[in-house]
Amino acid sequence: MFVFFLLILIFSALYEPLLIRKMLGLRKRIWPLQLLGVLFLIGYFAVIASRVFVRPNVVWAAVYDFLGLYFIFQVYLFLYLRLVQILGLIGRLAARRGGSSSPAKPGKLLKAAAAIGLALCAGLVLYGTVKARFFCVTEFEIALPRLEKAVTVVHLPDLHLGDSRGKAYLESVLEKVREIGPDIVLYNGDLVDSRMALRDEVFDLFRGLAAEQYFTTGNHEYYVGADEVIAMVRKAGIRVLRSESVETHGIQLIGLEYMNADRQSRDAHQVNQLIMEEELPKIPKSGHLPAVVVHHSPVGVKYVEAYGAEAMLSGHTHGGQLFPGTVIIKSRFPMFRGLYPGGQTSVLVSQGAGTFGPMMRLGTFNEVQVVRFVPAANSGQ
Repeated sequence: MFVFFLLILIFSALYEPLLIRKMLGLRKRIWPLQLLGVLFLIGYFAVIASRVFVRPNVVWAAVYDFLGLYFIFQVYLFLYLRLVQILGLIGRLAARRGGSSSPAKPGKLLKAAAAIGLALCAGLVLYGTVKARFFCVTEFEIALPRLEKAVTVVHLPDLHLGDSRGKAYLESVLEKVREIGPDIVLYNGDLVDSRMALRDEVFDLFRGLAAEQYFTTGNHEYYVGADEVIAMVRKAGIRVLRSESVETHGIQLIGLEYMNADRQSRDAHQVNQLIMEEELPKIPKSGHLPAVVVHHSPVGVKYVEAYGAEAMLSGHTHGGQLFPGTVIIKSRFPMFRGLYPGGQTSVLVSQGAGTFGPMMRLGTFNEVQVVRFVPAANSGQ
């Protein structure tokens, strides 16, 4: 599937410049643009693969960001021009030129379509890039039986500190957390996605929070080096929950290691052989406190329900991050964004506090979730 997708994009990089030239009525050779486009696409995936072998630096990160944005631009241009063809604009051009040995000037409509397409695709990429540099605060209320006193939690999965996000972005997020003044802060996986973030000057920022802080692993911690990341997290004063629980503020908080739901499920990001079906029942459940399961990916909900937890907090999906991912994500994760109230277990899925891949958001936003757990009898008051 990946090879097929890459071949389509390479074809696009070769074909789309020819189509644009035809629509604009230009005669100039454009093979340098075609070659550059192919090299950019191959280079983007090569840079992604190189993360395993090299320690990224500022230059590497800049190249990675640029190539990622070009990749999205190429995807959008491909989709736009296919839409133009479906509408019959290119067909009418061919009919108009039929039987003529000399090229005729294309109509104003085709020229406008080409110009609009280039401007629109570039504009969407620019808008999404700017949007990805900010975050929004969302608030949710979840009623828990047996909870005696309301608890405020800030849920921050998918910060993705590293190549694109560093100290400045983390400072702005933590400043907002201080303003909120929660009881608990949860870094629910993918806190980092590159070794560029593994610096004391970055992790020392976490020490400025008065709230209790907890961390669970995501798939990206394994790509970077789980042991090294966890050592930095603990050094920063954050408690790590690796398939274990803690009783705090009147709830039983159960933090799971990143894992798949069961043996039958497929996970493109599998990093270990652990599964929720087997690991969750091993954790003793409190009989007098409501249980909140914290797992990076919103999978295995039926096992969380069977365990008897009243709530589950997840991230991982980024809400699709940007179109067309916002549409595709629904086929992979039935619960991909927002609150899904259940008969026994309410599931809250964050869009993520950061981004991965192209630093861009379109149709989603970076999300700082404020979750207010309230006694069931006080819900909605």
